[in-house]
Amino acid sequence: MEFDATFLIVVISFLVFIFIMNKIFYAPILNIMQERQKLVENNFTSAKNTTEETNKKIKYRNDELEKSRDSARQKVAQESQKLKQERSHIISEYKNELFENISKQKENLKNSAIEAKETLKDSIVDIAKDISDKLLGDDINSELINKSQIKEEQV
Repeated sequence: MEFDATFLIVVISFLVFIFIMNKIFYAPILNIMQERQKLVENNFTSAKNTTEETNKKIKYRNDELEKSRDSARQKVAQESQKLKQERSHIISEYKNELFENISKQKENLKNSAIEAKETLKDSIVDIAKDISDKLLGDDINSELINKSQIKEEQV
C-alpha cells in the first residue's frame, strides 16, 4: 500500500466530515438525548413525589374517616344509652300508674262489695221477714233477726 496525497486528503476529509457531523448532527442528537433523559428523570421524580403526597393524603383521609366513625359510634352509643334510660323511666312511670290504677280499682271493688253486702243485708232481712210471714203467718221476732245480723258481721 502506498501512502500518497490522496490518502492524506481522504483522512483529512474524513476528519473534517466527522467534525462537521459532530457539530451538525451528533451534538444536537446528544443534547436532545440528554434533555430527554433529564425530562424522564424529572417526570419520574415528580411522579414519585405526587405518589407520596397522594399516599399521605389517602392516609390522612382514612385517619379522619376512622376518627369520624369512632366519634359517630360513641354518639350512637350515648344516644342509645340515653334512649334506654328514657325507655326504662317511661316504663317504670307507666308501671307505677298501672299499679295505682289497679290499687284504686281494687279499692273501688272492695267498696262496691261492701256496699252490695250492706244493701243485701238490709234486703235479706226484709225478704226473710216477708217469706216467714207468708209461710208461717206470724211476725218473726226482730230480736232474732238482729242476732243473726250480728253473727254475720262477726264472720
